[in-house]
Amino acid sequence: MENKIRKKDIAIVGVSGKYPKSDTINAFWENLKNGEELVHFYTDDELRAVGVSEKDLANPSLIKAQASLDDPNSFDYSFFGYTKQEAISMDPQIRLMHEQVWLGLEDAGYNPRTYKDKIGLYLSASDNMNWRAYTMIANNDNVNSFFLNQISNKNFISTLISYNLNLRGPSYYVDTACSSSLVAVHQACRSLLMRECSIAIAGGIRIYSKPYRGHSYQEGMTNSKDGHCKAFDEDSSGIVSGEGAGVVVLKRLEDAIADNDQIYAVIRSSVVNNDGNRKVGYTAPSINGQYECIKQAHQIAEVTSESITYIEAHGTGTKLGDPIEVEALNKSFGYNANHHCALGSVKTNIGHLDAAAGITGFLKATLSLKNKMIPPSLHFKNPNPEINFKSGPFKVQTELAAWNSVNNQPLRAGVSSFGIGGNNAHVILEEAPEKAETIADNSYQLLRFSAQSLGSLNAYQEKLISALENKESDSFRDMAYTLQTGRSQFKYNRFLVSNSKENALEILKDPLSTALYSAKLDQKRKIVFMCTGSGAQYLNMGKDLYENEPYFKQLMDEGFSIINELTGVDVKKVLYKEATATGGFDVNKNEFTQPIVFVFEYALAKQLMRWGIQPDKLIGHSTGEFVAACLSGVFSFETGLRLVAKRALLMNKSSEGSMLSVSLSEEKVKKYLNSNIALAVVNSPESCVLSGTVDAIETLIEIFEAEEILCSKLKISLGGHSFLMDPVLEEFREELKKVEFSTLKIPFVSNLTGALITPEEAMSSQYWIDHLRSTVRFSDGLSTLLKEPNTVFIEVGPGNTLTTLFQQQKHDPTSNNTAINLIRHPKQEINDQEHLLKKIGELWTNGIDIDWEAYYGAQKPYKVSMPGYAFNKTKLPVKVNPFEFLNFSGAETSAAAIPFALEHFDDTEAFQEDPEENAISFINYVAPTNETEKKLVEMWQTFFSKEEIGILHDFFALGGNSLKGVTMLKLIQKVFDIDIKIKDFYQKSTIKELASEIDMRLKFVTKLEEESSYKSVMTI
Repeated sequence: MENKIRKKDIAIVGVSGKYPKSDTINAFWENLKNGEELVHFYTDDELRAVGVSEKDLANPSLIKAQASLDDPNSFDYSFFGYTKQEAISMDPQIRLMHEQVWLGLEDAGYNPRTYKDKIGLYLSASDNMNWRAYTMIANNDNVNSFFLNQISNKNFISTLISYNLNLRGPSYYVDTACSSSLVAVHQACRSLLMRECSIAIAGGIRIYSKPYRGHSYQEGMTNSKDGHCKAFDEDSSGIVSGEGAGVVVLKRLEDAIADNDQIYAVIRSSVVNNDGNRKVGYTAPSINGQYECIKQAHQIAEVTSESITYIEAHGTGTKLGDPIEVEALNKSFGYNANHHCALGSVKTNIGHLDAAAGITGFLKATLSLKNKMIPPSLHFKNPNPEINFKSGPFKVQTELAAWNSVNNQPLRAGVSSFGIGGNNAHVILEEAPEKAETIADNSYQLLRFSAQSLGSLNAYQEKLISALENKESDSFRDMAYTLQTGRSQFKYNRFLVSNSKENALEILKDPLSTALYSAKLDQKRKIVFMCTGSGAQYLNMGKDLYENEPYFKQLMDEGFSIINELTGVDVKKVLYKEATATGGFDVNKNEFTQPIVFVFEYALAKQLMRWGIQPDKLIGHSTGEFVAACLSGVFSFETGLRLVAKRALLMNKSSEGSMLSVSLSEEKVKKYLNSNIALAVVNSPESCVLSGTVDAIETLIEIFEAEEILCSKLKISLGGHSFLMDPVLEEFREELKKVEFSTLKIPFVSNLTGALITPEEAMSSQYWIDHLRSTVRFSDGLSTLLKEPNTVFIEVGPGNTLTTLFQQQKHDPTSNNTAINLIRHPKQEINDQEHLLKKIGELWTNGIDIDWEAYYGAQKPYKVSMPGYAFNKTKLPVKVNPFEFLNFSGAETSAAAIPFALEHFDDTEAFQEDPEENAISFINYVAPTNETEKKLVEMWQTFFSKEEIGILHDFFALGGNSLKGVTMLKLIQKVFDIDIKIKDFYQKSTIKELASEIDMRLKFVTKLEEESSYKSVMTI
């Protein structure tokens, strides 16, 4: 079966939802599939608790059923940067939709913080006049009144979320009554086709802010007589109300395919129209209005009605609505009784969700297409005799059924949603194009996840375990890729490296596993590449990378070819020893060591740069400085390699010598230097390398052993960086004359001076001659670079030699610098790719991430649905009665005196396992020293919902902004009864500065009052 892909087709790439008894969209699908009714039937005790009288409870027309959300109170406000006070005042629908939009984007595999193109947002929400009244009467002084107007008003739902998540496409609030959220889908599709955005999010929500007190059944009205919605049944009597939220994430189909997105289903067309006055009344439905909408959708979709085999109907179960809807469908399908098309309504499961009704039906149809199953429509036994089922193809789906293709056509569905006032919406959906099979792959993957709190991190780990256990059809590679590219990074991070789901599960389930790495985000600002010198090489170094990373292999092969041209030796066979390799060649021979190390480090560094990790500075160790110069652009790769190869041959021609590493400082080692012993390298404050004649070095070893000084002879038969190089310097000068030097582009440190090299030095032949002859001052070079705080030093070479030298330096404890080696030590028995990915994971915890698109290249994996963020659970007000606060007795009681529900609602987060969660990072805590400072600290603690706030903390660093600043200023003016200007608050925004300003003004006011009093006395 082959889908015909058109430019105007829209892909559904992400979904999210929260419904009664269904905390996630997957739980909702399971309930639909299992034919569950999600309506709650309230007991009399539950209704008494919210004030329903005994008289009303005894009334037989009181229906006690509603599909209610299990925890509408919960909102992880700190995740989205709101204060507790702001969250308390925010419309519960806006709260929950923040989380659902975030989860929808995560399900699509897109991170709004890093996505470069525009994302549009099209949301609907139900009327919230009760909540608006509550926030106006309760009068929360801790929230700016202007901002309070926005966060308590459903009309701002889209723009508030767009602002919070930095969504830069169109942002609309859509209101067409019951059809609102399906119209939002239509608007989102139009914006995509007009290229106003690259991703469009559509959704709807309804949460009641009034406590449920039952509803009264009245014959002929829309509410059901028994609490069930029995769409199309002879016993139907209307709807039952429900709560819920749903979101879909959309892209142009051609883009989604090109980007390897997961695709739930395809929107072939969407149409919206209005009935006009072709009906008996404003609130009544119209056969012709609905027919024209559906027929036009078929035409735009370029499909026949016979190819559609399921309709998700508006299906309210009303005596008037159902017959009209089916008649309009019959007409749209040409009254074709020979065709078979299943009919269903999600309202039989969950009731009518008002502004969220359309998106809920849309989600049901989408998930049905994805899973190729049609869930049952509930409560249907005998057809409503007013419905003309005989003249059309429709049959109510009463059982879960496999949805099979007919005549090898793609599965298609129609979704209807009709609003009071006549706005009709209809969408044609088609099953997603077949995805190419994922090739079995046992390569290593970095599986990582992150959260704002330790509790959320642990909760997400449990969700991840469940996903790995249950998502059999998704490849481990696809799952890892989705988390790498489609998730934001937060304060707490965890990762593992594995080559299978099974192994990853073992690691995640084992509380004592050493293969699961956890770390707080330690944001680094600068990157230094450290290029290792010769001596760290080993047989088969990086072999797994060579075999698995095409770009790395390409650069290595280029280098091998140049070396072969220069020496006549295939050094690839030397490094990656093959059975046919000729004997006599050793990777540790100097003439091979230097060029091989140069090629290896250059290829590794360029690979990192290709992956998006760009160094701010470079440092090399001896031969490694040639790599640094090459990366900086001083000379080309080929020129650098020819220089290093020549250098190695010349050093090999020099008189036989020896080199000795010794655990002494430069100052202490000086007394051992003489005409036969030179200081070759200063590696660290307590480690040097000496170079000299064989006999002199042997004698020195005996001296050190007698004095119990640790020393180690290097496996090298020459005396580098010493007088033994003098005979070859002129020949090296001749080689340097052939070089075309260029201006350096990336600063690097000089081995000769320990300071940043000057452009003149870098382009001087004499510098590189001196570099061969003189002491390598690597320790001084590191000291220069360590002055820059918040830097990560990446060892670009084999093993961990330079990382070890980094650790031996004297570090300022406040500098926050770290070093990471990318290639395993020869004694480590670990796959090179596995080791590298672990180090990439370490870089990630330091705030440095690679470009994963570049990492995967042409073999880019698919995005798949992975668990969404584990939001902290809180309990905020939702069901409120503002009028209980009003005083109708005539007494002067101000509504402003009402406490804003603080003592009634517990916001203790379910995941309070992190003792530092409310601490403020990077600022030393200083306690208040006077009464003014103490009052300000208490005000800020309440305002920001943070405990450890001291007098050095800055209002804006804590998360304040201009609106919050105005609110705080009013509180300060009210508490201290003084006039402070907003500009003074901006300039003196720490508690210490602000308290000093307040005290000064209070003294001034007191003095004025005293002077005024004195003058009054004198006048008398």
